[in-house]
Amino acid sequence: MGRVPFALVTVLLTAVALMSSLTDPARATDALTPSQLAADLRAAEQVRRVPANLQPPIARARSAVPAISENGCRLGRAGVWKKPCIYGDAASHTSVVVFGDSHAGMWFPALNLISKQQHWRLIDLTKSGCPAVDVNLGVWFLNGALYSACNQWRATAMAHIAALHPAFVIVSWARWLEAPEALPTPGIPTGHGSPWEDGVAAAFDFLRHAAKRVIFISDIPTLPESAPGCLADHISDVQACTVSQTAATPLAAVKASELELARREGIGAIDPTSWFCAETRCPLIVDNLLIYQDNSHMTREWSRFLSPVLGAAILRLRRARSGQQL
Repeated sequence: MGRVPFALVTVLLTAVALMSSLTDPARATDALTPSQLAADLRAAEQVRRVPANLQPPIARARSAVPAISENGCRLGRAGVWKKPCIYGDAASHTSVVVFGDSHAGMWFPALNLISKQQHWRLIDLTKSGCPAVDVNLGVWFLNGALYSACNQWRATAMAHIAALHPAFVIVSWARWLEAPEALPTPGIPTGHGSPWEDGVAAAFDFLRHAAKRVIFISDIPTLPESAPGCLADHISDVQACTVSQTAATPLAAVKASELELARREGIGAIDPTSWFCAETRCPLIVDNLLIYQDNSHMTREWSRFLSPVLGAAILRLRRARSGQQL
């Protein structure tokens, strides 16, 4: 089914007319461009009611996770290692690694589509709650105790990446949650402002030597509460659940530091904020697609929808000079 640009839908359309313009979430999105996406997000600021054909439905939003979360490919909190899963074009000699926690893994639906199109061999190296950042973590789910399984897994994953020397590594993490939990790692060079930033610099330094190219995707905007929960309470007032870009960017100074460290280390960087927010606010629904499955993870439907703009950004950074940011 062809994509019907949401930007063509005017604010004067009734709810019934709006419903008729919505399309299958699996629609082909090859033509999606940043400008079209921006127009969709602006138009989404006018939506008032949750569409009847919302995908995924509110009741099933929490289960709208990537395949790697359902089939055990993304390692759980207790695990320390497993054989990496292979996706994309498994026969390809061009290896691409997605590395990090669930905020790296949530890009998998898009990355798998891109890898198939580009004939890349996509290797999943993700673990719940465990960022690629070289820090110790005193995590909330262990009541502040050290997340030792993360350290073990990360060390093994890094050794695997170094041995593989992939064409490129795509790395991301949950800054808003994990940066406050960061504790120093012995032996990591300091001086970047905090244990988290020291760990970011160390991770970038390792990856740029271990892979031919590294692309860092900065964390997505974060909501103050779960999107499905808020929408369930505001079926006829969707805009009550939206937030400003500023409110959706916790630890903004840390974000800026991460992007600057990427530039210094020659790491290509993507700030996806404009793929989630209009100029002033961050909507939760575009067309009939629900963006968030909770407060900080996108739905697999939105990840797939973004695959054309993510793919174009990756290809530009792969060709660009070191340290370029989008």
